[in-house]
Amino acid sequence: MELLDANSLGDKYMTEWTGVMYGFYTNKSIDDVFSSLIKKIASINYKYNRDSFRDEEFLFFYKNDEMQDYHLENGYNLDINGEGCFGIEAKNTTLNGIATLFEFDNDSDFEPYDINLHFDNVFYYVLVLPELIENSLFCQNIHNLFINILHEKK
Repeated sequence: MELLDANSLGDKYMTEWTGVMYGFYTNKSIDDVFSSLIKKIASINYKYNRDSFRDEEFLFFYKNDEMQDYHLENGYNLDINGEGCFGIEAKNTTLNGIATLFEFDNDSDFEPYDINLHFDNVFYYVLVLPELIENSLFCQNIHNLFINILHEKK
């Protein structure tokens, strides 16, 4: 999913969806997650753009202008160093559904069963990485960093 779309950037940029998307629901607010993510990503010398459209917030991370330009022309990808642009989309939403529980608090010594989920006020995040976390140490590290932010206590 492109975080920077062709409508806002002009026709010279690609509009195809690229990247690998990982979705998360949490009670952690967008402001808390974004501020923590911005601070931690600064330690690897990445810059960011923050944007919003309708009811969604976006953070887009890139190392330098050359990386960002290449992304705009070719989509999410890894460079020679195994790094690339990545982003996060976020919105406040509801969650009404049924999930099958296979594991809870790291325990899986029970038969899977369905649980009903009904939440009026949760936050939905989509982490967009240039590659599967199984195929890239960089992507795995960003994914783990994001999960750690979701687990941080206030």
